[in-house]
Amino acid sequence: MKRLKEICKVILVYFFVYVFSALAFVAMFHTPLLKSLHVLMYRGIVFVILSGIIGGIILAGIKHFGKENWITLKDGFIVFLYCCCINMVFFTLVPVTVERSISVFMLSYMENSQEVSFNKDRIEEVFIEKYIKEYEAFEKRFNEQIITGNIQKNNDGSYQITEQGKTIAWCFRFIADLFGTDKRLLYPELSVKTEKGEIQTSYY
Repeated sequence: MKRLKEICKVILVYFFVYVFSALAFVAMFHTPLLKSLHVLMYRGIVFVILSGIIGGIILAGIKHFGKENWITLKDGFIVFLYCCCINMVFFTLVPVTVERSISVFMLSYMENSQEVSFNKDRIEEVFIEKYIKEYEAFEKRFNEQIITGNIQKNNDGSYQITEQGKTIAWCFRFIADLFGTDKRLLYPELSVKTEKGEIQTSYY
């Protein structure tokens, strides 16, 4: 019975620490902290690490003020890791999806226009005109790759992928092979225009 109480106490402390870590993680997005970092993904990664550190600090406070001698450095490391892991999973599954997902845009647009009847062609037209052009979705993603160093601008005004970008592309393809995902985005066809017309050269 005593052992069970000790286990429940540890679980309760860990849960308490994570709740405050998660609240701090969300709160950081409402502060000016790293506002100059325009890529949500990278700003969020920094906040994930900070939330883990906050979790460790809270646990240290519980040890100091609550006289909980069972808390050791190992517990602080575990708390840091699990706060980071849970917050990172939540961040990539929800906020990043909301910020980037085509599905989110499509469902939100249809929900805001319930009085309108849509067919597939109309939805596709709205996606191109509003999501791609008006909201500058491509330009935003393209600039992100320049900021993160995956693409660089040449002196003649053209762009090319960097060695870092090639490494990331290789990692994406490896993951696609590992999990058997749709590879069309990872091996797109290259459209080459010539004097005789257009030739499609596949990388796949």
